[in-house]
Amino acid sequence: MNFSPQRPQQMFSLLGIALLVGFTFILNAQFPYLSPLFLSLVAGLALSNFPSLTTHAAEAIDFSAKKLLRLGVALLGMQITFHKFAEIGVKGFIAIFFIVILTFFGMRTAGQMVGLSPELSLLLAGGFSICGASAIAAIGASRRSKTEDISYSVGIVTLCGTLSIFVIPPIAKALSLSHQLAGAWIGAAVHDIGQVIATATLVGGTTLSYAVISKLSRVVLLAPMLVALNFRNEREGSSSQFQITQWFPPFILGFLFITLLNNEVHFSTHVTNSFINISKFLLSMGLFAMGTKVKWASIKVIGVRPLVFGVCAWIVCGGFSLLIMKAVGV
Repeated sequence: MNFSPQRPQQMFSLLGIALLVGFTFILNAQFPYLSPLFLSLVAGLALSNFPSLTTHAAEAIDFSAKKLLRLGVALLGMQITFHKFAEIGVKGFIAIFFIVILTFFGMRTAGQMVGLSPELSLLLAGGFSICGASAIAAIGASRRSKTEDISYSVGIVTLCGTLSIFVIPPIAKALSLSHQLAGAWIGAAVHDIGQVIATATLVGGTTLSYAVISKLSRVVLLAPMLVALNFRNEREGSSSQFQITQWFPPFILGFLFITLLNNEVHFSTHVTNSFINISKFLLSMGLFAMGTKVKWASIKVIGVRPLVFGVCAWIVCGGFSLLIMKAVGV
């Protein structure tokens, strides 16, 4: 279904979605540990109980779930500035690289071993290893995953990221971790940037700066992961003809272009932060739209097993991340 800006009903529907998502940002300002992406998804899930409303806004919802979501992923490139990575050092970046790779493949394999579907295992692995809900949205958009799998995965990584806010700071203080080590650990183990900031702030000192850099080091690996997944998916498919848009969908090329542009052109902090917020807003609109499409019967079929798996994986991955950081001498 194509979105037509000339249709007033759909324009009003799109404006309504934007207003609802805007309210989640107001809530996020009061409760920073609650990601607007997660809040928007919850709002969409609630609205899915009123099919009469979502039917009238079908075109606007489809436009948000596809076009706006992909544009939001592309704008994630504004978060990446290569010169900042020098602050965490070569050892820190190598540690984060291994944490991301081992977490991704470990969770994907373990998820399937305990009976999760391959797609749900993949989404959880991407969310835990890269950048939470944003990574899940990007992988889901690239692979056209089921909305139920995406929604469930976002809920699990948000829950685990929120738990980190209350669990990691007392552990960091009990172990007398340096601010650099604590920040690197938080950036490597916590999923959403808002949760990273909240967790690091509770530790105090210079922990926050190291945590943000460590977190962004994970975001850098999003594009290579998406390309690798598309390459693997293409090889497993029936098509033998090379098509660059299948390996590099337009929104991934956009992500790479914006990343390079952000590192070549010295934007002001205000401009950079504005684009980062626009990206988050568009991702939130996309997840809200996806939430309205979820069929609750399908969620019930998935069951509680992924939730139990996610919490167990959160504990293992958190401990593993700290061990790797200490092993390389961050």
